[in-house]
Amino acid sequence: MFSGKGGVEVLTLATGQLSTFVMPGMANPVGFTTPDGLNIVGGRLSGSLTSLARYTLSGRFTHSLGTSADGLVLHQPSGTEFLTGASHGLKLVSNDGAQIRSLPVPGASADSCNPVRWWTATTVLASCDPPNSASPQLWLVPVSGARPQALTPVRKVSSGDLGDLDAWSLPSGLYLQAAGPCAVLQIFKQARNGSITLVKVPHTEGDNDVLTALGARLLIQAPTSCTGSNSLLWFNPATHAEQWLIRAPANEIGVAAAIPFYSRQDGSL
Repeated sequence: MFSGKGGVEVLTLATGQLSTFVMPGMANPVGFTTPDGLNIVGGRLSGSLTSLARYTLSGRFTHSLGTSADGLVLHQPSGTEFLTGASHGLKLVSNDGAQIRSLPVPGASADSCNPVRWWTATTVLASCDPPNSASPQLWLVPVSGARPQALTPVRKVSSGDLGDLDAWSLPSGLYLQAAGPCAVLQIFKQARNGSITLVKVPHTEGDNDVLTALGARLLIQAPTSCTGSNSLLWFNPATHAEQWLIRAPANEIGVAAAIPFYSRQDGSL
């Protein structure tokens, strides 16, 4: 937990023990190192970039990990390497800070790419801004250095999709998490030709945050009455079948946040 001004609190769920410390240089925690969570990755602004470093669980600086365009990191399951944004795409970096490989994304604006998650064991889903646009486009970036492939096209504002943020390949098709008007999140189904159709989730207010996918279903957090009254449900976009996990009453805040324990789409990873 980040408490501001460099203050960090680490809560051990198994024991309830809470430790508090300040990270050097006003660094912000990005996450624990995988696979064992024995270190903290932190970032601090350095000009227009973010300086990344590894810290102990008590906040002591141990090793510089270089700079990032966005400050986000995505570790490999082994924990020995991670991906982060670079000047024109992504870069693969060793957990000791040495750059292994540059992964340029053709046509991406400078310093605009973020690693979203692992698409397969060897390919990362990345969100990058096209030139002169702030509406992200999704790319599949092989960590081998092979040429990336665009998963979604550059879209016009008139499409209703104001930027693609994430995607899930289900048996019934490819589904996108997209930015919508007034800061809402929308779900679209993308056809093979790149055209999209809005997916409406029944009994919600249309601001649908997809948390993960499993089998044929999407796990969705969404307002179901007034703004801020959030519920949680499994939804099959092909059959429109719903399984409500938490259905908040209209006068209750409901689900403030939900983090799936196992959130990899591909069960073989």
